[in-house]
Amino acid sequence: MARVAKRSNFLIVIAMTITLSCNWMLVCSAAAGERTVRLGFDGPLSGLNAANGQSMLNGARMAVADLNSAGLSLDGDKLTFELLVQDDRSNPRIGELAARYFVNRKVIGVVGIYNSDVALDSSAIYHQAGIAHLSMVGSQTYTRLGYDTSFRLAAHDEQRANVLAKFTVHELHKTKLALVYADSSFGVSYKDKFAAALTREGGKVASTNAVGATTFDFNSVVLNLKTIQPEAVFFAGLGDQTPMFVKSMRHAGIDAPLIAAAVIVDPKFLATVGADAEGTVAITPGLHQEMNKRFQSFEKNYLQRYGVHPGPFSATVYDQVRLLGAALMQAGSDNPRDITNALHVINYKGLTGNISFDARGELREVAFSMYQVQQGNWVLLKQYHFGAAQ
Repeated sequence: MARVAKRSNFLIVIAMTITLSCNWMLVCSAAAGERTVRLGFDGPLSGLNAANGQSMLNGARMAVADLNSAGLSLDGDKLTFELLVQDDRSNPRIGELAARYFVNRKVIGVVGIYNSDVALDSSAIYHQAGIAHLSMVGSQTYTRLGYDTSFRLAAHDEQRANVLAKFTVHELHKTKLALVYADSSFGVSYKDKFAAALTREGGKVASTNAVGATTFDFNSVVLNLKTIQPEAVFFAGLGDQTPMFVKSMRHAGIDAPLIAAAVIVDPKFLATVGADAEGTVAITPGLHQEMNKRFQSFEKNYLQRYGVHPGPFSATVYDQVRLLGAALMQAGSDNPRDITNALHVINYKGLTGNISFDARGELREVAFSMYQVQQGNWVLLKQYHFGAAQ
């Protein structure tokens, strides 16, 4: 009987030990939990700018995958980043709906905002919720509304226009220009800034014509250009309009080089326009990225994953996502307002260069590379680098 009692007591001790061990493991499992962090992507995935929108979304998804591979944790919780996607179709009303959706889903920040009108109309919604929204829009007004949640990872239209005008007059030696612009915030603002810069540099505006912001019919405009015979034509239209505008010019017998406001330095433009692209001049953000080993690796991984080369803003949106992740870690918080505060003091080395912001949310360092199509290829001609935006 004593042996049975001892054996029973021994089994009870073992059972209690197992139970305590299981309870301890459950406590440990709960302590070392997981936390989902949501980010928003808002861009044009259908309509006129769908190609750029999809290439930006690809860059965002690559960045989210890399963040999840990094094994980041916060307060003992393993972080899993999730990307919520909205298609604004370049429509400011839809952009507002997307902003409200992201606020309701409690994202820590929004990336990919591509159109100036979308950015301007949705900024107040993000600001009220304290959510940082990162864009590459050109309108200066975007960071002049007084919202501390607005950040631009690109040069604004005046900076771009100044560089394009200076390059046109002093490097291409073209002074008599015709100006064609899309009837949108982007087109009107860019045209005005370019005209002023061209005049300052000693050039002359020979004519000014507007086209619809969604049109691909440029026949009446190019016929007018043919009578003027400008030395070069400046086109402040969107990226998907530019190839058709070039083809329309060449079809009408206009051989003057096109100076493009849109960022079109990619293989897709060359494939679309073919031999008619010869002489086209365009600007792209950042310094000569082909010399950057990190960018080379990004381009290789992008090509392997999607079967095409990155678009002109793929790396920028990749940087936007990684920047939000870095700001979260620097803040030690996934509260959107803390992340916004961290962005104002962050210094981050991205694929596109060193990223830090002034009080308005403008990049402190801005760089440009100027390209021209020569013998069917984009050729780097000149680079510009400036300090803090004014």
